[in-house]
Amino acid sequence: MAAITTIQFRRGTAAQWTTANPVLAAGEFGWESDTGEFKIGNGSSTWTALGYWISDVAAHSHPASQISDASALGRQVLQGADAAAIRTLIGAGTSSLALGTTGTTAMAGNKTFAFSEITGTLGTSQLPPLAINEVFTPADQAAMLALSAQRGDMAIRVDNGFTYVLASDSPGTLADWKQVTAAGQVTSVAGRTGSVVLTKTDVGLANVDNTSDANKPVSTAQQTALNAKENTLAAGTTAQYYRGDKSWQTLNAAAAGAEPAFAAGTTAQYRRGDKTWQTLDKAAVGLSNVDNTSDANKPVSSAMQTALNAKANLSGIDGGTP
Repeated sequence: MAAITTIQFRRGTAAQWTTANPVLAAGEFGWESDTGEFKIGNGSSTWTALGYWISDVAAHSHPASQISDASALGRQVLQGADAAAIRTLIGAGTSSLALGTTGTTAMAGNKTFAFSEITGTLGTSQLPPLAINEVFTPADQAAMLALSAQRGDMAIRVDNGFTYVLASDSPGTLADWKQVTAAGQVTSVAGRTGSVVLTKTDVGLANVDNTSDANKPVSTAQQTALNAKENTLAAGTTAQYYRGDKSWQTLNAAAAGAEPAFAAGTTAQYRRGDKTWQTLDKAAVGLSNVDNTSDANKPVSSAMQTALNAKANLSGIDGGTP
């Protein structure tokens, strides 16, 4: 059996070809799978620079007689002189008036009819059932929902005095009963309907206690502020002072830091920092090593003697006494 060879062109969607933008070899086919169009490469131009093969073919025409696979009527339609001639050929009438105006013209598919264009009468099966609206006076909501009512019926509730109209054919559904209100009529209070008894929560005061100002307790914030305050002081006496430890103390010399009385010293003494009398001598003034001699009677000091020892006596110098 002879082998079967499958030949496939390069292919991809239009977007894929544009993104890749390859250069097709001379004579190479490139087919767009989503548009059905193809291009033939020339070996140098990119995909986007090539023209589609169909669009590059020069347009030409053929007479209708050369369409061999069409029927005779089809060829006649193509050769029709005008719209009226073509309508005659296909049996659509010969009038050139607007569609739908006479018995010999066609009707547009989107034609709509005005009521004046419709003749005859409607059958009873095409009419909705006629009903007479009734007015009920149920005792409360439960009684209203139990009514055998139909659309348009009214219910005047005895418990709240409100009037309701049934908006559907489901009288057992509360949402289908629509309340009829007069201008200025209150329909709800704080979002509540019916016989309303307001509470402090309804007016946004759920946390408020019903106590008079005189009976208000000390709040948490007030107590915190009070805790940071000093207690009231009990009165002291005129001979007392309020000490740092928050107590009344006797005001005397010791409290004021005054020195107690001490015994007298002598004229040769002084009062030392340790509060004792001391003899006033050279040691007391920091001169314990100073001798009480006049300058003329000062002896040669050790340092002076050392310096003198480094000098020669004048009597031993050559040349004699100058």
